[in-house]
Amino acid sequence: MIGVGSALISLFLALVCYSLTLTAKRADENLLMICEQNQKIEEEKGKQEMESKRDILRVIEKEIKKGSAPVAFAGLGFSEECYHLVDSQAKMNQLLDYFFRNEEYAALADRQVKSNIYAEMGKRLNFRSARSDRDRKNMEVAAKRWIKKKHPTFDGDVYVENIRCFLDISQEELEKRKCTVNEQDITALIFSQKHLEALYLQCLMHRRNAMQEVLELKGLSETCNRIYKLQDVDVLFQCLLMDQMDWEEGKLYVQFSTVYLLLSLRNK
Repeated sequence: MIGVGSALISLFLALVCYSLTLTAKRADENLLMICEQNQKIEEEKGKQEMESKRDILRVIEKEIKKGSAPVAFAGLGFSEECYHLVDSQAKMNQLLDYFFRNEEYAALADRQVKSNIYAEMGKRLNFRSARSDRDRKNMEVAAKRWIKKKHPTFDGDVYVENIRCFLDISQEELEKRKCTVNEQDITALIFSQKHLEALYLQCLMHRRNAMQEVLELKGLSETCNRIYKLQDVDVLFQCLLMDQMDWEEGKLYVQFSTVYLLLSLRNK
């Protein structure tokens, strides 16, 4: 009887173990299937977002041809004054205050500040204009939180790059959009949100491809050229400032700024 009982117990344990093994195997298969499905969903979202961005560019290109969009992207301009070291947290905070037109730079936040496009850093790059003064301040808080997560030392590992984004506008358009404000003749340019997003996208894409057209910037240090070539860098912040347009040799331009973290210096 004891032998038979032991055999039955052994058989029972074997069946339980086999059942648990099958259950674990099914759980692994289900987990793998869920992971694959999630990956496909994320890839599909990425494709949809990319297609959406392409759609924006196509729409704006059509609008420019029709003449309803005031300006067209005309290229990026680099110079020796593009790169500046950010050597402390205080300077980083001051720089963000300037970009977002907050604190001591609040006086710069006129009606045109809504045309500025700010990157929202995270798992996926998102960019938009601020909806209100409060939204602009909240976006700055979020930017500071993201930068803090990256643990910059500010010991030579953070630089800001300010490049000019040139915009093409015809003389006919300039004449058409002239008006008088406070007895001064000005040119009024009105941008749609899609137009602003398209200009930001064009700046972003051309910035990434810049080193293919010009291999190296003459007169700049090795570190600055490393940033220019996007070698071992991470983006901490980025924005397109449309509210302070200026002219250079008859060309209209706005500021496209990026704050970089130099990974190569941190790994030494």
